[in-house]
Amino acid sequence: MNEGHLGKFSFGGERAATDNHPAVIQYLPLDAGVTAEIEVGTLLKAVDVTEGEGDSAQVVDVAYAPLLSTDTAAPCAVVDLPCDPTGDKGEKSAACVVHGTVKTRVLRTGDKATPTGMQLAKLAERGIFAV
Repeated sequence: MNEGHLGKFSFGGERAATDNHPAVIQYLPLDAGVTAEIEVGTLLKAVDVTEGEGDSAQVVDVAYAPLLSTDTAAPCAVVDLPCDPTGDKGEKSAACVVHGTVKTRVLRTGDKATPTGMQLAKLAERGIFAV
């Protein structure tokens, strides 16, 4: 029997997920209006994707965008890896924590504000716990 070293992995940089409770990470599609880089720890909100105009508009899908400190929408995910949707090869989705624990110190809104207690409570209702 031959044994050998095939390679190794190295993960660097800050992540939002913790080991306190295994995180569920999913790649969530970004809203077409997202045109700036998204940092680790950014809270995301769901955005309805519609077809048609006016009274005939129908919701056909959901996409995600950074939650701003002034938004009334509830946060539903936390970005776990840096995401760059800009340029020719811009990312169309972001790796996000959708369940589990995240580091409170890295959490930010899309406009770089510290999340409010209410925003953290809404995250907890979704099963994402800031520790």
